[in-house]
Amino acid sequence: MAKQAVGIGSSANDGSGDTLRAGADKINDNFNEIYAALGNSSSVLTDIIDANGLFDVSSGANKIVFYYANLSDLPSASTYHGAVAHVHATGGLYFAHGGAWIRLNDETTGPVTKYTAGTNGSSAYTFTGPGATSGDDPSFTFYKGHTYLIDNTANVSSHPLQIRVSNGGSAYTTGVTENYNSTTGLTQFIVPHSAPSSLVYQCTNHSGMVGNITIV
Repeated sequence: MAKQAVGIGSSANDGSGDTLRAGADKINDNFNEIYAALGNSSSVLTDIIDANGLFDVSSGANKIVFYYANLSDLPSASTYHGAVAHVHATGGLYFAHGGAWIRLNDETTGPVTKYTAGTNGSSAYTFTGPGATSGDDPSFTFYKGHTYLIDNTANVSSHPLQIRVSNGGSAYTTGVTENYNSTTGLTQFIVPHSAPSSLVYQCTNHSGMVGNITIV
């Protein structure tokens, strides 16, 4: 049913509007449709929004759009930790975690693995993440076509990490995005099929903080 408007006439009390009964009938019809759609209980909307103001829907083909034109349009990942969003410019789906927007697996980025860097003073990096080896400057095996996120945000001011062609060599930049998602210290590495068989990660301030990356 389309919304019914109560006829109020051309001017006050001119007799051209709806009668009280007809107007009340339209109002009742409008409210009946709203209650039927949103929940007919002592607290309207309780079938959708709970007492804490949270969406709580257990059934139905729900339709909620999380659309953003560009990465720069995304809200704060720290404020909206756990949120999801589609970014039209990249064609990607992202989720907010650890203060950053992380792209989910898709045909563009491939499988995504994240490692978080720590430090052992100024002598070595340490890492946590899927399959990460404990100890100082562990070696990694990265796969062509896969995406790796190296989160060095906690250490970047003193120990900026860079992917290089060799120990003390130049930066390797193909497929590498530093400060990914405008997050200082977060490096994204989409390993190209043209990548060499070996690379390193190294602190640009302390040459002794260096580890091997094998590409397969």
